[in-house]
Amino acid sequence: MTERSKRWLKRTGITAAFCLGVGVGISVYLGQQLIAPAPSSVGPPPPELGACSFSFASKSGSTIGGWLSEVPDARGSVLLLHGIRSNRRSMADRALFLREAGYHTLCIDLQAHGESPGDHITLGFLESKDVAAGIAFLREHHPDLPVAVLGTSLGGGSALMVAPEAQADALIVESVFSNVETATANRLEIRFGKAGRLLAPLLTWQIRPTLGVDPAELSPLAAAARTSPPTFVICGSEDRHARPAESRAIYSATKGPKEFWAVEGAAHIDLHRFAGLAYERRVTEFLARHLPPPGESAR
Repeated sequence: MTERSKRWLKRTGITAAFCLGVGVGISVYLGQQLIAPAPSSVGPPPPELGACSFSFASKSGSTIGGWLSEVPDARGSVLLLHGIRSNRRSMADRALFLREAGYHTLCIDLQAHGESPGDHITLGFLESKDVAAGIAFLREHHPDLPVAVLGTSLGGGSALMVAPEAQADALIVESVFSNVETATANRLEIRFGKAGRLLAPLLTWQIRPTLGVDPAELSPLAAAARTSPPTFVICGSEDRHARPAESRAIYSATKGPKEFWAVEGAAHIDLHRFAGLAYERRVTEFLARHLPPPGESAR
């Protein structure tokens, strides 16, 4: 081998090592950003919601903050769950139309969000325990009423991942990722182009040492196969974070009565705000069809 060839190989090796180091550094930074807690001051509930502030313990280890809005002669109770890096205030508009439709509502901050403490966002692992605690809270306060859950993004994924014995009587899940590997790759592609998907394994390998959970467990799609309550799956037709194909797979996997709606033209956004009255009509019709009458249990 000539000296020129040796120098070329050396430079190539140094360049490759540098690029690998940069890629690992970027992936570690992005991975830590993804699971960093998102605390925020939520403030009082909107006056028109007529809600009281509550807190209760969760098996996630957190104390969960929430707003409980009650109505006379309620038809049922609905637990509302926000998306990643948000808080309960983002669900206030949904709570308001559900209140007007005759349902008690409970908006909560998932652990590591809003005013509920937590060390990391765990992509559904601990958050699913908060959902179970919220369902139990509503059943304790109104034992004769059926309970539904409406969750967006992380909230919807966490609702699917609740243990089967703790599930609600009906589920409405919006813009939910199929599994953590796909969710990570989707976000990297949005930020860096298709080549960004190659960085996904460098992010997901961090999950086990940081969160103490196998990434394979962070799969709403796998959990959907164990889901038997009536389920309404909603997505945006242009969503690149949780793609319509992922929502359709979740819809296909659920075992109970189910409905599907792809909101035409919507991306990974607030689907209630985007679709307005059509959203409210479809959600209230689903609840009317699938929640048992007060005093009767569907489970």
